[in-house]
Amino acid sequence: MQIKILPIFVLLLLVVIPAIILFVKLFSKRPWIGGFVALGLLSVFALAFFFLTVRHRQVVTHSGLHFDRGSVESESKPAAIWQPGIEDEFEANVYPSKLSAVRSLGLRIGEPIRQLFGDQTWPNKGILFQGSHEPGVLDELIKAIARKFPETQWTIAPETVAVEPNEVGIRLDLSALQAGPTPWNSGNSRDEITRGTVRASVLAGDRQIGISAEFAEKPWIENFDGVWNNRPNGRFIAKSAESCVTREEAERQAIENACCKLTDLLRQTPRANATPSVPRKVTANDVLEREFVLDRFSQKFEGRAGEIWRHALLIDASVGKLEQLARHKTTVARQIKWSWARMLGSVIGLLALITVVYAFLNAATKGYYAWSLRIAGIVLATAIIILFVA
Repeated sequence: MQIKILPIFVLLLLVVIPAIILFVKLFSKRPWIGGFVALGLLSVFALAFFFLTVRHRQVVTHSGLHFDRGSVESESKPAAIWQPGIEDEFEANVYPSKLSAVRSLGLRIGEPIRQLFGDQTWPNKGILFQGSHEPGVLDELIKAIARKFPETQWTIAPETVAVEPNEVGIRLDLSALQAGPTPWNSGNSRDEITRGTVRASVLAGDRQIGISAEFAEKPWIENFDGVWNNRPNGRFIAKSAESCVTREEAERQAIENACCKLTDLLRQTPRANATPSVPRKVTANDVLEREFVLDRFSQKFEGRAGEIWRHALLIDASVGKLEQLARHKTTVARQIKWSWARMLGSVIGLLALITVVYAFLNAATKGYYAWSLRIAGIVLATAIIILFVA
């Protein structure tokens, strides 16, 4: 904590010393009582100063989130929220690929079909319109629908045709498409990822009902090994450890997981091993401010008891990044040492100044206020130490 010690010291010198001398003179027969009273009052002042300062300290935050500085435990096994098939059990606000969004629509297609046919006989024939989609998209849709309605026979038509009253037709449409560069590749890469909305329109006669799902392509979520098969190593996924009721909590857990994994990797870095005094614990600020996060994915499920959130981070743990972090921590450790050295020097200098002032006042008063000045010096020295430590 940096404070302007000189004005405070002058105030103590001009106000507190005479006040302490007055206390001691009032208790002239028992000067120690006056000294203890003065020391108590000054301690109250120091504590009040400390708590007021702590109250106005900035809390370490990022995007409105508060992160614990406590130890982070590594996950021993995948959390239930990340088990395969969770997206098939609950409806999500966004999916990590177009195929997963289509699969979700196929699993939820029964509701709009029921709305169209009501209590009538379930259609035994269905038509999927090819449109401009690649075959893999419709294959994924057929497999998802077959899981729910294995008795219905599906055919693929090249374009929209008339749907008989006892048939059901499904057309997929993509909208609000946005393409952008992959965050984990260099600026020279031509790879792109897409986000948008896929809509399934259920047709029966001249009626139709549609359902939709949003997607944002995050191939590292569904096929991490496939994405980095031909790329350098040094990346990993940090995930939230539990089912969370808010996005902020899920993001905090994912960052804590990243801190834990990066701490283990930093301890293996040659530069960190060569400097034992370097703090090797990676903090949330290190992860967020040192650009370790290449990409992120937040997903909300509509659970039976309310919203469920999970969050994942793609972390760049390359050797260069870890070396850069080790150098940063070395610099910070050196600055902390110099700060403590300067603080210790300031304390010693001020204590020496108190001694000089005491000697001067004691000589000027010919020793008449010796005990008063000694008590005042002890109180001031204690106050200075408290102020610096606080």
